[in-house]
Amino acid sequence: ICFLIVSSLLFCQSLQNFSDVLDKQLIGKRFTKRAGQDISQRTFLGTIKTSNGKIKYYVVKEFLRIKAAVVYHGHSRILFFSPQKKLALEAILSIPYELPFKLQKNSLYFKYKVDGVTKIFIQPVNPLPRMICVEPTSCYDVSKP
Repeated sequence: ICFLIVSSLLFCQSLQNFSDVLDKQLIGKRFTKRAGQDISQRTFLGTIKTSNGKIKYYVVKEFLRIKAAVVYHGHSRILFFSPQKKLALEAILSIPYELPFKLQKNSLYFKYKVDGVTKIFIQPVNPLPRMICVEPTSCYDVSKP
């Protein structure tokens, strides 16, 4: 029993380690991390900076697929790391295609469709709002992990 507890803790910890993305800081590069049958696909989007140019947050988007018994569950998140690269805040979204495709000039960019036409929604993130909208009528809480 002790082995099973330690093994599952190690798997969870390895997926919670974002040094692969945060140390390289390659904007738009997707990294895939595996722990057992669980898979994390994470992409470094860039940084949110203060008005004087200091880094306020490193921003990463992640799609996490976790196996629970015989079924897989997906989790889509936008992660905000402190300048010390510690997870500070997150926004948990419903589905992967709601994740932003870029971060530019302290704004997240999202694609969404209206009547089959792809549109772009821009969400300013400095200061970081309490809710992040991925389209005009769909918003998610930003909270501590």
